[in-house]
This record gives sequence, C-alpha cells and structure tokens, in this order.
Amino acid sequence: MFYKMGSAFRTTVACMLMGACALMGATASAQADSNIAGKKVIFIPISMGISLTEGWARRMNEHAAIYGYSLDVRDAAFNTGVMSELVAKAISDKPDVLVVHNPTVQLLSRQIKQAEAEGIKVLQINLQSNQPSSGFVGANWERIGREIAEDIVKECGAGAGKSGKVAIIPGQLTAADSVIMNEAAFKVFEQHKEIQVVSNQASDWEPEKARQITATVLQQHPDLCAIFGHWDVHTMGAGNAVKDAGKADDVLVYATGGGDSVACKAIEDKVLDRMWSYDADGQGRDAGTMIDLLLQGAATADGSMMMVESPMKIIKAGDSYDASLCWKM
Repeated sequence: MFYKMGSAFRTTVACMLMGACALMGATASAQADSNIAGKKVIFIPISMGISLTEGWARRMNEHAAIYGYSLDVRDAAFNTGVMSELVAKAISDKPDVLVVHNPTVQLLSRQIKQAEAEGIKVLQINLQSNQPSSGFVGANWERIGREIAEDIVKECGAGAGKSGKVAIIPGQLTAADSVIMNEAAFKVFEQHKEIQVVSNQASDWEPEKARQITATVLQQHPDLCAIFGHWDVHTMGAGNAVKDAGKADDVLVYATGGGDSVACKAIEDKVLDRMWSYDADGQGRDAGTMIDLLLQGAATADGSMMMVESPMKIIKAGDSYDASLCWKM
C-alpha cells in the first residue's frame, strides 16, 4: 500500500516548512543552541556519485552546518545487501533522524519500522517504502506516470498516424517510482486500445543495459513510437540506442529525473525529448528543512507521515525548451 497525500495536507506541510524557514532565519542561534545543535543525522542513499543524491546531500549539509547538527552520509553504491547492512548499523548507532532512499518498496520496510519503534525518526526521500515513517519528501509518481502516459497517447495514439507502440524501461520493477508510474500509465493506456506496450523491462538503473534493451526492442519493433524511461540517467542509454539506430526523429524518448544540467544537455543533444523533472536541488532544500523540523519534534496531530510533494518542471525539446529549468551542482 502506498500512502497518498491530499492537497490540503500537502499545503499544510508546505506552510509548516515555510514557517520553519522563517522562524529559523529569525532566531537561528536560539534554534541551534536549544534544539538542534549536537544532534545526529545519518543519510543512506542508494548510491552517491550521481547528481540526484549529491544534490540532496549538498543541501542537507548546508542545513546541518547552519544549525549545528551532524550529517553522516553512508553510501550503499547500488548494492541492496550493503544498504540493508548500513541501515542496520545506523539503527544501532541511534541517530536522531535517519534519511533513507529506498531501492524497492519492501527492502527496508522492516528496518524502517524498527527504527521508528526505537525512537529514531525516519525521513524517506523520493522513493517510498511500503512502511510509513515520520516523513517523506519526494515526487508525486502517480501524477508523473499519468501525465507522461497522456502525452504519449497524444503523440502516438489515434489520429497521430503512428504505430502506438511504447517501450517502458523502469529502473527496478519493485521500486516505488516504477510501481506507481506503471500503475498510473497503464490506467491511461487501458482507455486507449491503440496504445500497445511492447516491452516493460527493468534496466537495474544501468544506462548500458537500457541501451541494450532498447536496441533489441527497435529490432523487433522498428515502428516503435515512444520510450518511457523511469530515470533520466539510464534513459540516456535508451536515447543513445535510438540515435544509433537513426530513429531520433521517429521515436520520442521520455524520462523522469532530478533535472540537473546534464539532463538538459541530453535534451539539447536529442538523446532525450521530454523530461518530467522533480528538481533534486529543491528536494534537497525540502529534505533539509524537514530534518530541521523532525529534530525539533514536529509531527502530525494524528501521527501520520508528514509529506512534501516536489514541484514539477516539464522540460521539452523544441521551441519551448528552457535550459534555466535545470540546475547545476
């Protein structure tokens, strides 16, 4: 089960975040001395060395430096076994807040529950577990999946003069983004029988594997109309396969991502065509503020998960392209 956020609740949390920023800006030393300074935060991402997680860590470190708490980043390096071990070690270290980036909906669910039971507040960032926690900052995956599917229908559906064939390339089939986006996209496609999903193979987040999957799909379906990749980094591999096949003008390559300058460069180079960006730089700021709130004891009245939805930026090739929508490290 995924815990969906209502618009009123999102607005409430957003106001809490803005209010906290104003309060901390006005009374930074008091906040740091009495509430936050000396507390401990551990961040365990799927992997460092990518703009998404580096961007988050940069913004979270800024908050830690201002308010005097520590941020310890422990890199799982795309290894789920290592990630479970790192989370177990983090729980034994008893931080005040544990920030996790879930590779799948199930992997860390038991450990998240354990951490919360032991008084450690858990903030989930961008990829949600089946297990709720104190807080979540991230994209609205249902909206992204639905909007991209609707755009694909517009470009590839009835009246478009195209085959209607679509290839989907998730990172992991059991990652929260892929689960939710696929569910939303297929609901749209079911209403448009001319759309045919000819492939739905995970790349394990690897650009080369996405490239190989796409090359094979293009051999089997040379009239492919669109590719829906679930993360810009590996989807660039798919886009390069489309270019290598000489089909950059025929196949639309859709991606989601954190919206950094590398992604914009991929759009400029016609490797990607359209990207739904959840703005990782902004997510990092929101995560930092959520950590500040959690360290001060913030909680919802009913004990449910505090959630902040990341604003969406849609970046498209063509006349509407705007490089300023992307951010730089």
